[in-house]
Amino acid sequence: MNKKRLQRLGVVCMAAAMVLTTVSFPRVAKAEGETSTQTEEATSTKPEKGKVLVQVDQNVLKANAMCNSEMDPAISWDSASNYTKNIDGQAEYAFDGDERLGTSSDKITGGMWHSRYTNTSGGRIAGTSINYSPVNRGYEETIDDSNRPWIGSGFGRKIMLAQVTYMGRYTDNNVSNNIADYVLYYANMDNPNQEPGANDWQIAKEGTLAATSAASDIVLDTAVEATHFKLVGKTVYNNQAGTSKAGEDALVCAREIKVYELKDIDINLTAPTSAGGTNADATTSEPGTVIKSVQDISANPATMSDAVVTDKNELDLSHPVTVTSTSGDKLDITGENNKDDSVLIQFQIKLKDLPSDADSVIVAKGDQYKIAYKRQTWNNHTIYRIKFWVTGPDSLGDARWKEVGCNFTDATYLNKWITVTAMYDGTTATKLWINGTSKSDGWNSNTAYNSSNVGAAIVHKDANVQIGNTGLFGYIKDLKIYSHLGNSVTSNQGNYSALVSALSDENNATKVFDLSATAAVVPAYTLKTVWDTTSQNDPETGLPKNTYTETVTVEPTANASIVTAPEAVTVNIDGNTQNNKVVPVSEDSTVADNGTATVKYVFEDMLRGGSLRMITANGETDYTKTSMRFGYDFQLPTDTAFNSCEWYYGTTASDLKLSLTPGANTKKIENPTATKQGYIRSNIVFTNIAKANFDRDIVARVLVKYTKDGKTYSKMGAYVDQNSVSSIAEKIKNSGSETEKNYVNELTKTD
Repeated sequence: MNKKRLQRLGVVCMAAAMVLTTVSFPRVAKAEGETSTQTEEATSTKPEKGKVLVQVDQNVLKANAMCNSEMDPAISWDSASNYTKNIDGQAEYAFDGDERLGTSSDKITGGMWHSRYTNTSGGRIAGTSINYSPVNRGYEETIDDSNRPWIGSGFGRKIMLAQVTYMGRYTDNNVSNNIADYVLYYANMDNPNQEPGANDWQIAKEGTLAATSAASDIVLDTAVEATHFKLVGKTVYNNQAGTSKAGEDALVCAREIKVYELKDIDINLTAPTSAGGTNADATTSEPGTVIKSVQDISANPATMSDAVVTDKNELDLSHPVTVTSTSGDKLDITGENNKDDSVLIQFQIKLKDLPSDADSVIVAKGDQYKIAYKRQTWNNHTIYRIKFWVTGPDSLGDARWKEVGCNFTDATYLNKWITVTAMYDGTTATKLWINGTSKSDGWNSNTAYNSSNVGAAIVHKDANVQIGNTGLFGYIKDLKIYSHLGNSVTSNQGNYSALVSALSDENNATKVFDLSATAAVVPAYTLKTVWDTTSQNDPETGLPKNTYTETVTVEPTANASIVTAPEAVTVNIDGNTQNNKVVPVSEDSTVADNGTATVKYVFEDMLRGGSLRMITANGETDYTKTSMRFGYDFQLPTDTAFNSCEWYYGTTASDLKLSLTPGANTKKIENPTATKQGYIRSNIVFTNIAKANFDRDIVARVLVKYTKDGKTYSKMGAYVDQNSVSSIAEKIKNSGSETEKNYVNELTKTD
């Protein structure tokens, strides 16, 4: 029998050996003449996906700002602007989004972070006419040559920290107190919201910044995973011209600091499935644009005025929000028949500063019920506390308030998230819990609204609920208000966990307000896809062959820039994302002058056909099994060299979970026929297919790799190619030679 004649549909130049004796494929794939390898466990160097440099949201940095020394409260010396310009203040000023430069005559509104100084004679508390008086800060540290001023922040998540941009004093051509020699540290906490300890910091980079009023970039040699950063001013320029430096207790300032993360450019392509199908646009895991939203998600939701959203369900308290009932006044707790309703308010709060006002509202419905941050003087001492109270009718005179308070000082509570729960039980008790612990250690001005006044209803207040106050510097999140408290709540005042657990049962409490807030999100980049389809006839068979070229444009958005163009894309080869492959692009990606990147990938119909190959042993043909070959012919782009082929295969088109990656051992034939000069031919052969599986389809998709100037590129088969022994045998019976027909007749003969 003419063996070569049986192989006429494909030259055996590379084979994958796989024994198909069961429905599923085994793990081992063997290249003919090579040793067995676990192909699923083969490893290779992944090509670069491309990188984009993205600025971290300043609102997040502001909310998480931290330092070891600051002018708090902020100070101004500019009487001409009523002390609203050229402010030296807290760490948050360095992340307020204002990087303007003023001059000695044209000063800027707002200010900068400045480490603590003591000579404040003549200064005023910023925005007021109050003589400046420093406040002892429990978190501030003594500054000396071994402990220099630093400023930093947290990201609220893990990022690949790549760059920090520093801007010094807010006055142009004056670099006094600007950082000269620096050390940039980073921390990578398991919990991104946990503030790093002394042992959590690692050095990212050290160096010297130029004596300039312009921005100075600190670019890391290699991006590092981080949740926090801090910038230490080892020395500063100690004169306006920047001609000398100082350390030890020298002061440090920053008008604005920006942080940039490095992100992968993630391009996901979906390979075509059929000639008549609609090709899908490229997608990315980069989040799309998210519009800021602030709403009440309880029943009959109230309306809310605009708010500054800093994180999920988190608002900036310095921008007050008004909550208005839309169905009656569901937030009102005025009782009927002289019987008061009850109310419970719960939230988390992070206060960044002591209050500037005597009464700074956190949450309040007029004076009916209110939680506020209070600053009061008692026996020549200033007392700071959180206070919760409800108000009865005027007929009770000075006894109309029922309240409870808790000392709330910087050393104990500032700059950390605190859970606050306040409850009025509808009769006599006002309760306040801080982090689950009942508190009443503040100055409580009145306890007269007690059991003797049970019959006096809470006074009705025709007022909206207010969240926040312009004089309150901090953040609130997860705010909920309950009324109609049941016995399971009010009777568990001594068991906080049981009380909170009872709130989840609507029979024990009615949720009348539930804050839901989503911060605006701008993606680092967006994608645009254009498909181009061309067709040409195979020079040997005359059959049309389609080529699909997918061009993806990567457009960086505001505050982002493409650092490197993608060298690789992710391809969904079979509709099953678990089998996605990261493969090299088809040609060099480019970055245009406008900052956009262009990426191209080619899907090409390279299948030549299928054929059978007899199995012989000791000169005898074995008709109990056979081998099946998929043959591929392809051309390479100009000035490129063949690298290798890969095949992804299986028994269903939607699950190509097995692969053959012979790499440099890929066998090929160049210029395989007279009509295919300039083509390359390479095959995959499935051997030892038992008779019981002749009707079983085998499917495969090919990947061709090629190189140019040391870089690797690829193109992929346009379709998932499919065949079975039986289908090929039928074709041979219809058009093969007598020798071929005799072979397949004997092969497919049933006993």
